[in-house]
Amino acid sequence: MKEIIIQILKKSGITLKDSEIEKLIEVPPSSDFGDYSFPCFILSKKEKKSPDKIAEHLTEKIKLPGEIEKVESKGPYLNFFVNKKILAEQIIKINSNFGKSPIGKNKKIVIDFSAPNIGKPMHIGHIRSTILGDSLMRIYSFLGYDSIGVNYLGDIGLHIGKLIVAYELWLDKDALKKNPVQELLRLYVKFCAKEKSKLTEGVEEEFQDNEWTNRAKEKLKLLELGDKNTEKIWHDIRKSSEKGFNKVYEMLNVDFNETVGQSEFSEHGKKIVTNALLKNIARSEKDGAVYVEIDRQKKFILRSNQTASYITYDIGAAVERYKKYNFEKMIYVTDFRQKDHFDKLFKILKLFGYDFSDKLVHLPFGTIRFGKEIIATRTGDIILLEDVLKKTIEKAEKEIRKRKTKGDAEKVGVGAVKYVVLKSSPSADVQFSWEQALNFEGDSGPYIQYSYARASSIIKKAGKFNKSKIKILNLTPAENNLVKKISMFPEIVINSEQSLNPGLIANYSFELAQIFNEFYHTCPVIGDKSEAFRLLLVDAFRTTIKNSLYLLGIEVAEEM
Repeated sequence: MKEIIIQILKKSGITLKDSEIEKLIEVPPSSDFGDYSFPCFILSKKEKKSPDKIAEHLTEKIKLPGEIEKVESKGPYLNFFVNKKILAEQIIKINSNFGKSPIGKNKKIVIDFSAPNIGKPMHIGHIRSTILGDSLMRIYSFLGYDSIGVNYLGDIGLHIGKLIVAYELWLDKDALKKNPVQELLRLYVKFCAKEKSKLTEGVEEEFQDNEWTNRAKEKLKLLELGDKNTEKIWHDIRKSSEKGFNKVYEMLNVDFNETVGQSEFSEHGKKIVTNALLKNIARSEKDGAVYVEIDRQKKFILRSNQTASYITYDIGAAVERYKKYNFEKMIYVTDFRQKDHFDKLFKILKLFGYDFSDKLVHLPFGTIRFGKEIIATRTGDIILLEDVLKKTIEKAEKEIRKRKTKGDAEKVGVGAVKYVVLKSSPSADVQFSWEQALNFEGDSGPYIQYSYARASSIIKKAGKFNKSKIKILNLTPAENNLVKKISMFPEIVINSEQSLNPGLIANYSFELAQIFNEFYHTCPVIGDKSEAFRLLLVDAFRTTIKNSLYLLGIEVAEEM
């Protein structure tokens, strides 16, 4: 509908670009002011008239297509009233492709998300990157892009050196077989406890100079040099970790196009750093450490012992990915605390002459909390993601039994967690509670899933009906609200992609479910004189809410 209004305005003589007009079009706070409004302030300076006069003048010039019933000027605003019957006719004809678009055709989007560290368990903090990245993948694919999901495992770095030392000193082989996630966590926490007393305050982790940190650095050096025994331990740690990761991904129904470790880009990154040294873009310290100057500060990109640092791997990975995919955009979905790292990474790539650095985007997200505690793997004081999912599924099962309804507890439980995570904008912190997540009556995943199941029940009860002769009578307010809300879905999807915020879709889903339930309570369907139209409207709601939930990675159920 916005596109129609854009064309109306352009034909009336407005010389703004389509994108500029689209950004200005608003949805009024009250239906008394129409379905869409266009403010004329921006035209005032150019035409040297008051915005009120411009709006009044445009009202007289505008020629309306059938989709728009009327246009009125109200002060500086042009208010457009949609022809509800024509819109309703369009809505009841939608199919499973509703909301899809070819705007991304022949364009590749790479999304780097989840990215747990080998040797550490996935905790509740990982869920945000995993669910956000998966939702963005779905949104981009829905809009015609070739979306490529990369799980960039932290399989190298100081934490790996620490684990290898701990593995050699304290491994319990039986515990590793029984529960590899817990045993690796125990080893890491034990090492960190030993190291803690030796740490120098204010010194970055990789530049610490003490017995335990240096032992970890030595193991990392041996690993990069290809020491067979060190490599074997490293492979054992990685294999054990990935078993735990895959269990969580299966529960979340999350897939990746590519799972790759940071270690695979060590040599690529080093070659790029060496080339930068030869070109005098990078410089070397007396001890051999290599750095570049970013924002008048030294940023080290190779350690003094010539092993790669985290940013070395990321430099190599970015360059190799662009060679492989020639992407339109690459999005890194990580914790907000990595913002400085990515700011510097993008600037370093630009400094090294890689113009594709302009296509790199960091999507930082806030913290997810249980109570007031932030999760920290170093201390072992963490909430495991697998445990959270299992507990949510158990609680969903109890809630379903208590309500004496049907429903798949795993779909409800996992969907509840995903909705809580996604409904807030990525930058906002999330306060998690099971009471909120599993509330069937409020702003929650189960409420939306239940609304879909309720609509499915109506369609099932109706059986076959004549769809060929649908006569749309004057729409009731509840019907009109539902038609209008459904029609907004394609625009919501595009806005969500442009803002990198699946929360727009999550909140739309809840509002749509609310409007449907208002319709359900005020408009009888089966047996009413408008039965055929209302059944098609219910089915259009089902299609829209199913597509909407799919983009959030939430499964629907026909019965609940």
